[in-house]
Amino acid sequence: MIITIARQCGCGALNIGKMLAADYGIPFYTRQGLREMARSEGVLYEMDDFFEERPVDELLFAISAHGYDEGPLHSRALDILSDMIGSRDCIVIGRCGNYIFRRRPDLVSVFLKGREADRVKAVAAERQTSLQEAREVVRDMDDSRVRYHKYYTHLQWGNSADYDLCFDSVRLGAVRSVAIIEQYIEGIGLRPAAR
Repeated sequence: MIITIARQCGCGALNIGKMLAADYGIPFYTRQGLREMARSEGVLYEMDDFFEERPVDELLFAISAHGYDEGPLHSRALDILSDMIGSRDCIVIGRCGNYIFRRRPDLVSVFLKGREADRVKAVAAERQTSLQEAREVVRDMDDSRVRYHKYYTHLQWGNSADYDLCFDSVRLGAVRSVAIIEQYIEGIGLRPAAR
């Protein structure tokens, strides 16, 4: 079973991912963990730009966004990540996981969202910064993720049709968000292979 979690900035995805990983006893991969895996497997040089939440090049992004580039320049990173994970049970935060692993029958893809004002408050509290600074962080990060997802997948980031679950994790909180994801997983009859 692979759980992929895409998220708007300030939705508590890291806590939710860690809790799910602990409950299921499976690895939890963030950008840094995946980067380390790529380094240890000797493929980081082929996908280093993939680990940044921005398109490799703004001109290439503009071309890609208009449908002229079908992906040969950047699809290699997606293939490498898919190969690195293989069929192992895990949780992946971000990295276009819902798209990369879409052919796995044991995929559970989640998109966490929340009202901007709530997310700004969460980021301000987490970073101990002003609401204005937190608002800029939230907007910049979300904009970056929109462009990144479009560049690598040609799809609209956050489109509910591309995920199994899409809900407001800020209003629910981490514990209830985890419960909803686990209830869905149980309902469709999935569980990690090790269980």
